[in-house]
Amino acid sequence: MDIQNGWNAEELARVTQGRWRTAPPSTEWRCDGICADPGQFRNTQMLLAPAGASGLRPHILERLVSRAAGTIAQAGETQGRWVGPLLEVEDLNEAVGALARDSRSRFRGKVIAVTGSVGKTSTVAMAAHALSGVGTSDFSQTSANSPYGIGWNIASMNRNATFWVQEVAFARMEACSALIQPDVAIVTAIAPAHVARVGDTAEIARQKALVYTGMTPGSIAVINADMPEFPIFESSARAARLRVVRFGTTVDCDVRLIHMEGSTVSVDIFGDVHTFELGAAGRHMAMNATAVLASTAAMGLPTSPVARQLASFKPLPGRGRRVRTVHANGNIEVWDEAYNANPASMRAALQVLADAAPKEVPYASRVLVLGDMLELGEDSQSMHLALEADVRAAHPDRVLLCGKLTHALSRRLHGDINGQWFENVDALLAALDAWIKDGDVLLVKSSHGIGLTQVVTRLLRPVPGAAA
Repeated sequence: MDIQNGWNAEELARVTQGRWRTAPPSTEWRCDGICADPGQFRNTQMLLAPAGASGLRPHILERLVSRAAGTIAQAGETQGRWVGPLLEVEDLNEAVGALARDSRSRFRGKVIAVTGSVGKTSTVAMAAHALSGVGTSDFSQTSANSPYGIGWNIASMNRNATFWVQEVAFARMEACSALIQPDVAIVTAIAPAHVARVGDTAEIARQKALVYTGMTPGSIAVINADMPEFPIFESSARAARLRVVRFGTTVDCDVRLIHMEGSTVSVDIFGDVHTFELGAAGRHMAMNATAVLASTAAMGLPTSPVARQLASFKPLPGRGRRVRTVHANGNIEVWDEAYNANPASMRAALQVLADAAPKEVPYASRVLVLGDMLELGEDSQSMHLALEADVRAAHPDRVLLCGKLTHALSRRLHGDINGQWFENVDALLAALDAWIKDGDVLLVKSSHGIGLTQVVTRLLRPVPGAAA
């Protein structure tokens, strides 16, 4: 990123209403963003010091501070041992928001927001990758989709990019939308995730439809017309005087997924059929691609170069990534879906395995490692039991289940399918190797809180002396 993108010392203090406790050493000093996640650190960024639940952990800040542009700390939280430029602000979260608003006001490209219960992070990454076929693209990092996470992402955006793609959840959606000010808002799909907190999918839809509150009339709402909650979004978008673009699989869609066979996808885009290769498996990924192409066409951009880019898209870790590796028991392939799960995303992942040809993934090699889906409310047990048909349709040779909510499903499956139920991930890890053999394909999926990312980490751990 061109550091001229960012702020000099005077600008940074003015925007945050802060004061320099230790001023930068040179009038040429600049920073181009803020760091709240060590995985996204750049040495041209200001570090966010700990303040309540915000900021970096003290030991991480101390490790990075000598390499950073400086530190932003909340009044009363500054410590003498910190080195380098130090800007003190009254409220860290307010400062992050102020920097985000200033950065967004200077951005001249198109901003695409992505929300929904499933597919948000994958669609964000896919959109940024595909749109790089027609311009420079940048996008939000990690699943930081609250006002604070959106704030530090936008404050660190590449202001010279043609496109910025931002993930957004439903918590404090109006505040999030005000920060993002989307030119385009994509709604992927609604599923019963978080109904334990919200109530039902209609209420989830109403909360997510608040994404339109930060959009100006004439902006674009790209909505999945296949979901039952489509009318909620359409009504809200019309009330905000937005242009509604329907995507999905029905004939009344503006952009329609026509067919998918293997990696080849055909989409009707406002009456013009495009056939392209998609580098991610599954019909749910094809729907994400359809949403991306709908947004592209709605912005008046050429769709062919964007569609061509989709061939080289690779799924993210925890969201469909496939890795061939060497296990102690032989060569295996891991289908990593371990980041999160709800009934819709679980069925989508199982459908990918069900659709795999036996010559490509033999039935005898199919291993499911599935964990509980959390925050589903009072119907959570029935939702887990309802997965039985989807599990069987995937033709697994072995099924390993983890978590209290999968126990009843285990009793239905393990009478005629090999496998075992485990109360927690530690018990599963202790027995895992005994269930793996050479040539296996393991699909791993659960809600993040169950901890099956540890299973993926174990499976991908290099075997000493082995070569993949």
